[in-house]
Amino acid sequence: MPSIFLLISDTSLREAVVEQIKAAKLGEPRVVDPVEAGASDVVIIDDSEGGNKTAALLRSLAAHSEKPVILLLGGGDDCEGATETFAKPLRLGHLIARLRYYLETAPLLRPSVIVFGPYRLEPENRRVFCENSAEPIRLTEKETALLVFLAQSPKPATRRDILAAVWGYDERIDTHTLETHIYQLRRKLDNRGENWLVNEAGVYRLARGQDA
Repeated sequence: MPSIFLLISDTSLREAVVEQIKAAKLGEPRVVDPVEAGASDVVIIDDSEGGNKTAALLRSLAAHSEKPVILLLGGGDDCEGATETFAKPLRLGHLIARLRYYLETAPLLRPSVIVFGPYRLEPENRRVFCENSAEPIRLTEKETALLVFLAQSPKPATRRDILAAVWGYDERIDTHTLETHIYQLRRKLDNRGENWLVNEAGVYRLARGQDA
């Protein structure tokens, strides 16, 4: 379970954020002292006071050997060091969506380069290069994560496996999200009549050369 630490002095805002994180089943957030915040996966900071105090805290967190993801609510003039800032009035749905991204999707984008068939996938840059073409194919965050997951999966993946790994959904969720992303990726990658995203007997895999 990821460690999510909160530095939010506003009681109402803190309780609302805690409630939403728990409802989304992303973890059990803890309210901590700034000294403890560095030993976490994610720190959510409310920039209610702003100014030098927030800037000093960001510098302190950035100095840790394993810097946490820092989500800054409000964000003053000096927010250098924050992973992402969120304007107020805060939209909690957006905050939770981005938190889910950093906990579930971002780890899938860390491999340096993945090669399949004529394609070279650069997850960090969210793009694919095809041989004999200098122009990259641009991908969304989820398209990239989906390709990385299929490329690294040791066996064909079920719909349930993919939804859980890439979107954090369980099998009870009725969604066409996966099918929509598969369709979009096929439009981008299969423009030469080759089928690189294979769906056989209800499982998905990434083709490897000859079977495309």
